[in-house]
Amino acid sequence: MATADPAQLDARVRAAELTLAAHYGRTLVEHSIPTASGSTVRVVEYPATRSSDAATDAASDAADRRPPILLLHGIAAVTATAVPLLAPLADRRVLAVDWPGHGLSGAGVVPAGQSLRATTVEVLDEVLAFFHLDAVDIIGHSLGGQIALYFALAHPERLRRLVLLGAPGAAFSQARPTFGMRVASIPGVGTALLGLSTSQRARDRAVDRLLGADALAGYPAEINEIGYLASQRAEFAPSVASLFRAMMTPLSARADVALTPRELAHLAVPTLIVWGVDDAILTPAHGRASAEAIPNVTILEVAGGHAPWLNELTRVGDAVATFLA
Repeated sequence: MATADPAQLDARVRAAELTLAAHYGRTLVEHSIPTASGSTVRVVEYPATRSSDAATDAASDAADRRPPILLLHGIAAVTATAVPLLAPLADRRVLAVDWPGHGLSGAGVVPAGQSLRATTVEVLDEVLAFFHLDAVDIIGHSLGGQIALYFALAHPERLRRLVLLGAPGAAFSQARPTFGMRVASIPGVGTALLGLSTSQRARDRAVDRLLGADALAGYPAEINEIGYLASQRAEFAPSVASLFRAMMTPLSARADVALTPRELAHLAVPTLIVWGVDDAILTPAHGRASAEAIPNVTILEVAGGHAPWLNELTRVGDAVATFLA
């Protein structure tokens, strides 16, 4: 483990987050939200910043009426990976959720037999209630996109626009869990493996296997550092393992996790899917039938893997900002 002192570990995460945010011209404010389960969910708020070439007053007023963006990261991941996307969204207030057991949130173990859909939607309900929000835009990566789709079906009136970055976890029936994910879903084994002390280099290799070799090359070192440090916290292993168990068995994804074509056809929210052609979870070529079942969908295929904005940051950033405008 990186350090035996949890407070020191968390302090290092916070310091790296501040450095990373400043690199992309943002500041941040932390919020800690108590949950019905007795744990806490941490939300990092990135207030909107005004650019020197702001549009007319009328356009600025219209922008101010847009809801905040809720940013949802993937499983065993952190918001830091998506912070580079915040630069083209400088005029938007962004609320980045550290999912239970991730980042600096408290533990969030999903009990055996409990509905993943109900559990995840409940967390987002608590976040919106804390900030007194009637509606949001959502950007969701991987599991974050899967959770966003569940929320869109449960509360269509509370979601204005939806951006899915990469394959949305196991939300599409064509998705196939990797070998590591299947192993992590084995009761007891997953928690033990995820709780092993590892080096940052070993974690970086695992990230390369999922996101694509050198996907983070050229980006600030804090992105890797934050992800590694967060994975060393005591809350991480049991929480992440329980999510894998709730989504899949060692053989396949659980039948009640994927959205059916009929459910996807009921999604009313305008949706943008930014999809890497070499996505390790599900490629556009194999998952297009599910994506196209969404009535009001735009699909942008780009080079790269499961975190496609890392490969084409300018193109993806402009597309997301335009779509959410």
